[in-house]
Parts: sequence; C-alpha cells; structure tokens
Amino acid sequence: MDKKTLNIVLGAALLGSFFLAYFSFFGRSISGFDMATASPGNWQQYLLFLIPLSGLLLLVGALNNGNSILPGSLLSILPLLTLLYIMIAGPLIKGAAIGDIFKALGKGYGIGLWIAIAASLVLAFYRPKSS
Repeated sequence: MDKKTLNIVLGAALLGSFFLAYFSFFGRSISGFDMATASPGNWQQYLLFLIPLSGLLLLVGALNNGNSILPGSLLSILPLLTLLYIMIAGPLIKGAAIGDIFKALGKGYGIGLWIAIAASLVLAFYRPKSS
C-alpha cells in the first residue's frame, strides 16, 4: 500500500471513529463528539477535536497530491499524542495513581476509540514508500 492510499484510509478512519462510541458502560455509549461537546467541561475536552481534524487534513492532503496545510509528520503523530494525553497524562495531572490508570486502560473502550488507537499507531510508526 502506498503512502497516499494509507493516508486516505487512515484519515477517513480517524474522522469516522470520532462519531462512533468511544466508551461503553452499562449499555450506554458516548462518542468522541459527545465528549468534546459536553457542556460542563474544561479546555482538555477540546483536545479531542484534534483527532478528526488531523484525519480530515490527512484525507484532504492525500487527495490534493500531498499538499496540506500542516506537515504530514505532524499530522501523523498528532492523533497518537492526543490519545496518550487523554488516556494517561490527563489523569496523572489530575492526581490519579499511575497503577489505577494502567489498570483502567482498555476497560469500557468502544469501537470508535479502538479504531482511533489502531489508526493513530499505524500512522505514527508505519512509513510506506510514496509512489
């Protein structure tokens, strides 16, 4: 798979995963969009918008023959950094014990968050040759 096709597929996956269930508890699910637009929140909830934004910019950049507003290297690492902050660094800053954070990883994750994690890992570490 060449770089352009990979960016199109993973950009669409990041964009679409934002509207799928990020967390599922007791038969209820909440999407990334719901989390980012919840009314009583702080500035950290708006970091979630970086995931679909980078997916959209990757998608547009790939369809525009590699011409994008931001460099591709930044767009490929930004979703992973956002997810690491939301899942690990944010709770650490708020005072959660590191053992509790790592015990909770993976519990209650919905399909949208798993897709975002997989797509961001592939974007960050897989470097295909451009054709």
